Amino acid sequence: MRNPYVTGSYVTGYKHYGRHELLDRLLHGEAAASWVIGNRRIGKTSLLRQLEKLALDEGRLVPIFWDMQGADSFATLGSYLSDAVQERLDQLVALGLPAEAAGEENLFVLLPMLRRAARSTGRPALLLCDETEVLIPLARSEPEAAQRLHAELTRGGGLRVVAASTRRIYDLHEVCRSWPTSPFLAGFDMSQMLGGLDRPSAMALVTQAQSEEPVRVDPAVAEAICDLTNCHPYLIQLLCSRVFQTDGSLRPVEPGDLTVDPLLAGFFANDFGLLSPAEQALVWMVHEQGPVADAALADALRRPLAEVQTYLREMESLGYLRQSDGRWVIGNRFWELWLTMERRRLAEGEARPGPRPGRPDAANLAAQLNAHRSRLVELELIRARDLLHVAPSVLEEIRQTEQEIRRLRSMLEGGE
Repeated sequence: MRNPYVTGSYVTGYKHYGRHELLDRLLHGEAAASWVIGNRRIGKTSLLRQLEKLALDEGRLVPIFWDMQGADSFATLGSYLSDAVQERLDQLVALGLPAEAAGEENLFVLLPMLRRAARSTGRPALLLCDETEVLIPLARSEPEAAQRLHAELTRGGGLRVVAASTRRIYDLHEVCRSWPTSPFLAGFDMSQMLGGLDRPSAMALVTQAQSEEPVRVDPAVAEAICDLTNCHPYLIQLLCSRVFQTDGSLRPVEPGDLTVDPLLAGFFANDFGLLSPAEQALVWMVHEQGPVADAALADALRRPLAEVQTYLREMESLGYLRQSDGRWVIGNRFWELWLTMERRRLAEGEARPGPRPGRPDAANLAAQLNAHRSRLVELELIRARDLLHVAPSVLEEIRQTEQEIRRLRSMLEGGE
């Protein structure tokens, strides 16, 4: 039997497992513009491609998959969108898109064309935006074009948008802080975090339950694979491919099957780099002391318990950490082994500095700055939603939050 596990490209159809509620929400929910946040190799592209397939099957939306990777200007972004439109040209022309749109590469001409055509027929276009981190440098170098793109993507009215990225996209908020208009992420539903699969979907992936040739596996082995990977879809497929046997079964996992190869190490290094210094400190504490309780982590960081719990919840949703009997442990075994390797590497070089008493250290300042930036994103979403009916208390909190961000940034830069 051929190894059925996919560890390279994206997956769709019967090879795509789980995410049913999220897929339904993105296709049919109230939000016209959504942003899905997830780490590397968690399945962001697969999610977008599955949305594309489901939309085609359903026939209500016309999907356009817009891969932004490699774009170095808004002109290039426009050419990429033009290519994506031409892949769906027959459906879009039937939707009422003018024929001359086929060669249009100007974003700010093509997007309004799509919206008008969709609105006239009552059949929205579904714009699926992948590798959106390129927008960070583009917004910095071409702010006016970025503001126009933001307006086009969040206007609704015939255009439904789903974008996906890593947490690095939060840097856009910093880039946009001097804009006279709303920041780029305002107007998007930012509540969707892409983490591991739910347990039933993970077990189905292990056994390849959606395939015509399911894999034979002892239930205890399947449970062990889900536990070791914390239901991370890529890690499940990687581990299963290592223990797959040609007779169509999975053997028990052995220590050598958990090797962190250079490719996987690169993914983990990238994920770790997306954490703030305070979040990295949390990971190290859990790695060194876990299982550990919320309160112990808050005491070690000298931060309010509620603030640390906010970090922990987001890190849990992204798979960095997980709970075991009410205490925090590292998210999965592969990640834990990479941290051990990284700790050894750091020990061989300069020792990692610990928290200093007295004046708040950089990690604590960064933790506060990150918390306020996250809160500002939430407040801007409220302001964008309520438009002219924003509560004065929200406006005042926005003002105070922006003031606190400036103060913390100044402290980090040595201004105080």
